[in-house]
Amino acid sequence: MNKLKKISVFFGVISLVLFTGCKTVKEYSQVVVDRVPAKFDFAPPTKAGIASADMTIAILKPSFVKGNAEYLVEPFPTMAKNMGNDFEELLSSKGFTMRGPFVSRDEMVYNEKVNSSFILEISIDLMPNYSATLLSHRHKLRGSILLGIPPSTYFGYTTKGNITFTGNLVLTALSPQYGEKIWKKNIALDKITFPYEGSKEWDSKPEMNQELSQDPLVYNTVSTELDKLYNSILTLVWRQIDPAEMKTVTIQAKKADSRGN
Repeated sequence: MNKLKKISVFFGVISLVLFTGCKTVKEYSQVVVDRVPAKFDFAPPTKAGIASADMTIAILKPSFVKGNAEYLVEPFPTMAKNMGNDFEELLSSKGFTMRGPFVSRDEMVYNEKVNSSFILEISIDLMPNYSATLLSHRHKLRGSILLGIPPSTYFGYTTKGNITFTGNLVLTALSPQYGEKIWKKNIALDKITFPYEGSKEWDSKPEMNQELSQDPLVYNTVSTELDKLYNSILTLVWRQIDPAEMKTVTIQAKKADSRGN
């Protein structure tokens, strides 16, 4: 080998050492997971005659009782939105005529108020509890003998734990013209607890809203369990909404609005 070739090989080896010496090697391999959109769809088991209940209910869009940060990211917004649509279908199948769903009573115009039997407000009180631990994963950062950099390590973390949802679905009837509360029903939700494990690696412990928005595996687990709870909630509502009881609520709403005149 001539002198020129020896010099070329020498510098090639040096370049390789310098390049690989600073390369990060991960011992933890992140799982690639596709996000599966939540369904949140309830089908009423039977259907009464159209408008057979002879009452018109104005629905306000369901909302979560507490302002938890995770309620602003999926799947929670879709859960609330679909619940409003399914409430409309559910009550229509009970024989009620529907209006809405509206964001608030203030969104309703005068004719919508006076031509409604009462307004139904739907509040979701999940009372979530998140219990998670951090699983550490070692990463080796190679040093370089030529540059005098000693080898070092650092750690990243994934999450693993349990999530619990419990609480109530709170239904409140308001008089349509003046918004007086005339009836309230707390429907206790079945308590569910399920394990979850994240696939994304974090530098420190994340909040649940971060995991839901950035880790598809966490999102898929939570949305699957919420979907089961969702159908359980709407099944309870179906059993407990009685047109005969709502007739009494309608009478009370008319009396409340007449006192306001």
